[in-house]
Amino acid sequence: MAIQGSRTSKTGKTTISMEFYRDNGIVMGLESVQNRASQNFVQYMQRRADEIEVYMKQNHPWQNRTGRAERGLHTSVDEVVTGGEALVQIGLLHDEGTWYWRHLEYGMGRRFAIIEPTQRVFGPKLLNELNLSELYRFTGNPKK
Repeated sequence: MAIQGSRTSKTGKTTISMEFYRDNGIVMGLESVQNRASQNFVQYMQRRADEIEVYMKQNHPWQNRTGRAERGLHTSVDEVVTGGEALVQIGLLHDEGTWYWRHLEYGMGRRFAIIEPTQRVFGPKLLNELNLSELYRFTGNPKK
């Protein structure tokens, strides 16, 4: 950290500018918090993906005959974490062995669709229930 200088303006306010170097403890600490928040966000999305998968398997609108389509419902979490940024996507999928998934999702007026209805239910829930203060907590710290 280096203090660039101080000056007093005509209004009587004193301004001090500082520059933080990358190896400074403050910058390193902030990056650590940011990285931990990214990790916590990924973990949050993975937990929610598991919940979404259970929901899809319990709420699909078709009658099970073989159970194949239900077993094939799953979620995947794709993540790209660079620095302190995390892009996390939850994919709602039928497995490749369920060749008739298009019929379930798009055929017969979408009467047997489960993926799009699940997205409509969980999209707002994921955003509304995201607790930003929890993302910035370090593991091991007691909750306040």
